[in-house]
Parts: sequence; C-alpha cells; structure tokens
Amino acid sequence: MPVSKDVQYKVSHLRAQIDDLRYRYHVLNDPEITDAMYEGLMDQLRKIEQEHPELITPDSPTQRVAGKPAEKFEKVVHAVPQWSFNDAFNEEDIRDWEERILKMLEKSLGSRPKDLNYVCELKIDGLHIILTYENGLLKTAATRGNGQVGENVTQNIRTFESVPLKVKSHKVHKVESLETLIVEGEAWLSTTMLKKINEERKKQGELLFANPRNAAAGTIRQLDSRIVAERKLRLTAYDISKIEELRMKNEELRIVIETQAEELKMLRELGFLTDSHWRVCNSVEDILKFYHEWEKKKNSQEFWIDGIVIKVNQRQYQEALGFTGKAPRWAIAFKFAAEQGTTKIKEVYWQIGRTGALTPVALMEPVKLAGTTVTHATLHNFDEIGRLGIKIGDMVVVEKAGDIIPKVIRVLDKMRSGEEKKIKKPAVCPMCGGEVGKRGMRIKNEELRMKNDDESVAIYCLNPNCFAQELGRIIHFVSKKGFDIDHLGEKIVELLVNKGLIKDAADLFTLTVGDLEPLERFASKSAQNLVNAIVAAREVTLARFINALGITHVGEETAEDVAAFAQASASQGRSALEFLMHVTEEDLFKINGVGEKVAKSIVKFFGDKKHQDFVQKLLKNGVIIKSYQLPATSYQLKGQTFVLTGTLSSMSRDEAKEKIKALGGEVTESVSKKTTAVIVGENPGSKLNKATKIGVTIMDEPQFVQLLHYPH
Repeated sequence: MPVSKDVQYKVSHLRAQIDDLRYRYHVLNDPEITDAMYEGLMDQLRKIEQEHPELITPDSPTQRVAGKPAEKFEKVVHAVPQWSFNDAFNEEDIRDWEERILKMLEKSLGSRPKDLNYVCELKIDGLHIILTYENGLLKTAATRGNGQVGENVTQNIRTFESVPLKVKSHKVHKVESLETLIVEGEAWLSTTMLKKINEERKKQGELLFANPRNAAAGTIRQLDSRIVAERKLRLTAYDISKIEELRMKNEELRIVIETQAEELKMLRELGFLTDSHWRVCNSVEDILKFYHEWEKKKNSQEFWIDGIVIKVNQRQYQEALGFTGKAPRWAIAFKFAAEQGTTKIKEVYWQIGRTGALTPVALMEPVKLAGTTVTHATLHNFDEIGRLGIKIGDMVVVEKAGDIIPKVIRVLDKMRSGEEKKIKKPAVCPMCGGEVGKRGMRIKNEELRMKNDDESVAIYCLNPNCFAQELGRIIHFVSKKGFDIDHLGEKIVELLVNKGLIKDAADLFTLTVGDLEPLERFASKSAQNLVNAIVAAREVTLARFINALGITHVGEETAEDVAAFAQASASQGRSALEFLMHVTEEDLFKINGVGEKVAKSIVKFFGDKKHQDFVQKLLKNGVIIKSYQLPATSYQLKGQTFVLTGTLSSMSRDEAKEKIKALGGEVTESVSKKTTAVIVGENPGSKLNKATKIGVTIMDEPQFVQLLHYPH
C-alpha cells in the first residue's frame, strides 16, 4: 500500500526539524535546545519509519547508530594524501619558518609579498578523521593511517551528532551541486565524558584512560557503534581538502576559496562544527600574542589543546609553497611548553638501536605528565649524563618534549642524601657482550672514516652481528615508513628471530602458514593473516624500499629525493636500483639537499658486500620495486616548472607529477610568468585562462607525453 502524502510530508519535516535542532545544539551550542525536545521528535520519526521502512534513507537521523557491530575495519585509500605538520617550540622557530617561506615566495613570485598574513587555529589534541561526501551525503569516514591508507570508521563517525549526514546548503552553492566534498577534522572526547567513562571503568575494575585523546582513539576503534554513540564524541572540522561541483550543460561550475579564513567560514555554513577561536594574524608578533594568550587558558575548553596551528592565509601562496615529503610548507604547529614534573631516578639501563648506538634510559618513580604516567625517560648519551651531572638516586625534573618523548632536563642536586651512585659507561654491549666504543675506531684507513661519526658523542656496539641491532633493523624495515606490513609488531618480530625463523628482513618473504602455526600467539587464522600481509607488502615504491634499508642519515624525504633521481638517471638495461648500487658521491651531489654526509653514507651502504647480498636476497625472495622507467639519463627538466589543469586520460595527476619530478622538474599549483608550461587535460580550469592571459606556453596531453619520452 503506497505511503500517503501526509506521512511523507510529516517524515520530511520531522527530519528537517531534528537536523536543525542537532545543528543548533551540537554545532552552534544553543543552550535553549534540550535533550527532551530532541528525543521527543526522534521517537515520532522512529515510529513512522518502523511502520513504513521504505521511507528510511541513509541520511535519516535514525540511521546514525548501526544495529549490528562491525566484524573489522576495512582499509580506505585516501583520495587526497594526508599530511602532518612540522613542529615549532619557540619564537626563533617561528621566525625561521617565516623567513623560509618568504624566501621561497620571493623565488617563485619574483618578490616578497606585502599582503602575506596567517590564520592561527587551536591545535586540538584528538584523532585526525577524513570525511568524504558525495552529492551532499556522507559516504565514508576514515582515520589518517599512514597518510595514504586509513581505516574505514564510517559506522562509528555517523554517531557523532556534530558530523552532518547531509551537508547544509551553502549561501551560494547548493548541496545538490556538490559532487565531491572531502573535509578533515579532529575527533575528540570531552574531559567531562572522560571523567564519567573512567568512573565506570574503575567500578568494573578496568584500566583507566590516561587522557581524552587515548579515550577517543580507543572509542573509534570499537566495533560496536552503540558504544561509540554513548560516549558522545565530537568532530571539529578545519580543512576542505577537496571540493567539486556537478557539471551541468557542459558548463563547469567552480568553487573558489581564496583564503583559509574563507574556508573555515564555509565549513560552518555547510553545517560542520568549527572552532570559533581562530584569528587572522598579520605578523609574528600577532602570532606570539595569540600563542601566549592560549597557553594561559589552554585548560578552559572541553577539548585538550597542545598548541596552535599557523597557516598561510592566502590560498595562492599556499599553492606556491607546496609540500615537503611529509608536511605542508605553508603551515606549522607551534607546540605549548612541555609539562614538567619531579621524580627520582631508580636505575639506568642501556638500549641498543638498529644503528648499534647505545642510549641510556632512566627508570624512575612514576610521575604523571600530560595525563599519562611516566616511568622511563631518555638520557640521550653519556656526554649528556655528564653535562647534567646525573646520578642514580637523584631527584630530577622531567618533561615530555612536544608531549611525546619524556626526558630529564635538570638535577635537583640540593636534595641529594649522599647515597647517590655514579652512572658507569658500559664496558660491553648489554645485548651481545660485544666490544663498544665510538663508531669508526676500528677502521684504520682515515679516508674511510665518516667525519660525523668521528665527532659523534654516541657509544656504539661494534659487533656487526649483534642480535639487538638486527632486531632493530627488521622492526624498522616492516614499519609504516618502510614496507608497512600489517600484523607484524615488535613482539612478533622478536618471536620470529628468537625461534630462528628469520635472520634478517629478507627471510620474512619466505614464511609460510606452516612455519607460524606452531608458535605461541598464532592460530591458523592469525598465521594466514600475517602471510597474506607479507605477500601484499612485497611490491613497494623505490622510495619506501630505500627508507626501509635503514641507511644512516637517510630519512623518508631524502629517500624520496634519491629514488626520483635514481629513476630519472636509470638507463636502458640498468634499473634505478642497479644505478644506486653503483652510485657515486658526485652523482648524489646533483640532488638538491644532499650533502657530503648523506652522500658518503649512501655510497658506503651500497658499497658494502653484506648490504649488496641483502638487497639481492630481497629480490630473490619476491620483493618487487614498482617504479616506472624513463629513458632519461639526467635531470633534463631541471629548472623547469609546470602546472597541471584538467583530467589526463593516459595517467593520473599524481603520476604526471611524479614523472615530472623524476626528470628534475617542479610542479606548482599556481600559474606565474616563471611557469615553463601549463599542461592541459579535459575540462581545464581557470589556470588555462590565466596562462593564456600572461603568455605562458600551453601544452596538450600528447605534447606532454612526448616531452616525458624526449625531454631534451
């Protein structure tokens, strides 16, 4: 029997009214809205939908909480790469950052902009979430993960009343016209709710959450969305990373956001909760004023604040500055001073890392810092112990640097009893019993010594077969910035090494379910899951491969630069990896940012027979380096800058950017007189008009493909 128009009319208006009340209460913080008012209307809607289930839609308020718990969290590939911010800890860091971006803008634009200003926002200490809307409706919500792949937590995020299931109509752009909208924000739990949850956990004899961030992360990992709904988390939105309108009648409609301030206002108009305390700052002095103001009142909000985020306000300058390998150049996180406490050092032991460096660690009486109980702190190296004058039994001041790594910063020597003990330098490696000393001390040929190692204050285990070093190398190899192998944490790696199943990371790729099932912690399913994860991780980019090798002084960004250079320098019959195996320091000096120390380290690594054998073993055991090969023999696009607009048919935009960079060229988002060419695909945007207006070369897709193959 068809549903009457009166019922349809009532359902439509109930949903509109409920959503309006939700928006006023959870986004606008309207004190006149009560739970009773909201729940009364919800009950009416639930009854009608129970009688007429055909009227239920995905954006109905009744569909926020799923009835059946999820079995697991699926992986989600982000449409837009997710970045993290570089950190600043003092005024000097901020002034240095401003000077860097001014120099870059001067180089890109021809002069330093006089209208440059910034938007300062509160840095909420929560969990980064990415929301994707299609045609105005929430499609997915995902965690950040490794920046490329996250977990699908849509079922849980739908319970957040501050997250619209359907975005509101913008004053200019209607909901129906928004084909794609990707919004980023911070999920957080209120301090009031944390107290309530911990009181309940205490009654049940469960471990208490240390702080709201840990509680939020634990809640979002719940498979039952009903538990998530009970904890009433919120999400504060702060970024639109992608916004596209529907194309109608062959005419492309376009949303132009010119500033970060405009973006925050648009988010609010679209129905998202945004923090209202942001401020436009015209100078570093304004930034410092905002920072110190909130440093004093950081505990005044329901969410935790661990600093402020400073963003270049103008979008055109953001595009000109671009990104490094892991962070936007146009933004920086200015962290509040670390929280400090006093405690007593009970003992000092030595840890050994993958490079063989021995690091002293203090075991202390428990002290609470930034909401967590701390019992260990790094002492960095033996010289630092001497500088601080630390002894076992000392009362010390300890802090969390950047609220992450605890460290001892001062000895309270006036509180000594006379029973304190001197900390002794280790005579042998605590793991293997091997000889220790400064690295390079056993190398007789002075020319082979690395300058940095001779001057280093670190103490190293000099045994190349040290168990702890190999363990550290394997753990680094499988980490998120390396091969990113799921189900392979530190304890599992240690178990595999102890049982003799693997001697190095290359052995991982020979493991079978039969090898794993007899081990403690493994059943048939968990063994299969690990084997599947290892097989899935066999194919990696050259940049990840290089980073996973753990070459001294080579981090994630340097690995990307070296990989791009190697791919551009590979010749017919010789792969990029083979090029690296025989690379010279002179070759590496051609890479921007690679100096003597890094070049020496890379050449030394690939020149070592042991490392050469390890690389060959990886390839033999099935590792595949997924990289395109170009017939270029040098950086033949060096000094040239390109802008992409429209859709390319033969490759994605990211692939096009990667190929340009591999040939030494640069890709920017904005067109200027310094642009070498604008590459035009289907449905180009306003960049084409600007390029035509100022006389920049226009290049279609066939011309671009030809350029890639014949760059000279």
